Amino acid sequence: MLNGVTGVLSFFLHPLLWIIILSTFIVTNKRIKQERHLFNSRIYSGKMEWMRLLFVGLLIGISLSAIIWYTGVLVDFSWLFTLNLITLFMFVLLGYRGLSSAYTIGLATLVLIGLNFILLIAKSNDFLAFFSSGLMMQPRILNGLSVLLVLCLLVEVLLVYLVLRRPMQPSRVKIRRGTIQGQFKYRSALLLPLFMLLPVSEGGVLHATSWWPVFAVGNQSFIPIVVPVIIGMGARIRSDKPQRVLKKRVVAILALALMVALVSVAGYFYNWLTFTPFVVALLGHMGIDLYFWLEDDPDSDKYHLSPNGIRVMGTRDTSAARKMGIEPGEIITGCNGKSVYTRQDLYDAMNLNRAYVRLTVLDEFEEPRFVETALYEEDSFEMGLLFVEESVIEEMTESVKS
Repeated sequence: MLNGVTGVLSFFLHPLLWIIILSTFIVTNKRIKQERHLFNSRIYSGKMEWMRLLFVGLLIGISLSAIIWYTGVLVDFSWLFTLNLITLFMFVLLGYRGLSSAYTIGLATLVLIGLNFILLIAKSNDFLAFFSSGLMMQPRILNGLSVLLVLCLLVEVLLVYLVLRRPMQPSRVKIRRGTIQGQFKYRSALLLPLFMLLPVSEGGVLHATSWWPVFAVGNQSFIPIVVPVIIGMGARIRSDKPQRVLKKRVVAILALALMVALVSVAGYFYNWLTFTPFVVALLGHMGIDLYFWLEDDPDSDKYHLSPNGIRVMGTRDTSAARKMGIEPGEIITGCNGKSVYTRQDLYDAMNLNRAYVRLTVLDEFEEPRFVETALYEEDSFEMGLLFVEESVIEEMTESVKS
């Protein structure tokens, strides 16, 4: 019992665990504070990020741990140490976008392979000797890590899908000459507790002790350890519907995972291909990020103020506007037979008939359509619509600050 508890408690010794928890706390509070400032109330509960990070991450971590044990994935201390360094570096460099397993696991493995190749041709020193890993140079070990990489890419697909289910995370920024632009910004992560076996040896960094559980398989001894692996995603959308972009991202990462899986299978038959899954994952994910970065035009007027009416950023869940099918980027040009250009115009037109509303909406192709619904007492006075235009209260607040 004590040995099992010791292995689990090792999970809480990793600094990355506390870094991602602190970061999630900051991101969640900032999101809620910003939504209350921009839209008068939060859009999603603060539990959303924590449920993904901890609860969903725990369930996935348990499932992946079972697969890892079944497939015999092994790593050593030098790989775990390198993985932690690379994860921290990518998080500092790219934020949540850098927490993809293609970057963390891919780079950690390739860096370790590179350092061990240097050891073969260069004079050894204490720094390089620390990363010396005969285990990590074995094809069967690299094949096991490629399985872990594919699994983590599939977890990233699931993470983007979870974000897709709740895509309304809008914000506003002021760009050139005080122009207001709407955008959607996503930062989310999963914390996976992975139960792994690390080989130990006498005199090594990890060696058998009386206080740590040890398992022997043949002539090799292993210690169990729970490793926090962080899978994250970050994105900003300014020129398209968030649902459309996130669906494309799901398909792109899923295609990358399948491609890496195919290369991994080839590595089982040809040893010289064992490192290629990590190269494919790294370059492939860089290509995906570059594609979506180029597609997101910062000069797009998709979420700018419109002279034709009121630009919509999105709608709240279960609101009247959501039931009417109003999409992000569309423009409301009329309400109850009256033309509207501002939020005040919309409010005045809605007061003509508080029990029923009929809107004229321009879609993304500027084609008009009519939507209508009955209104009830519990409905918001703006029907759950989120606008690019600031409210009168926000404008007064900004004036006081200035």
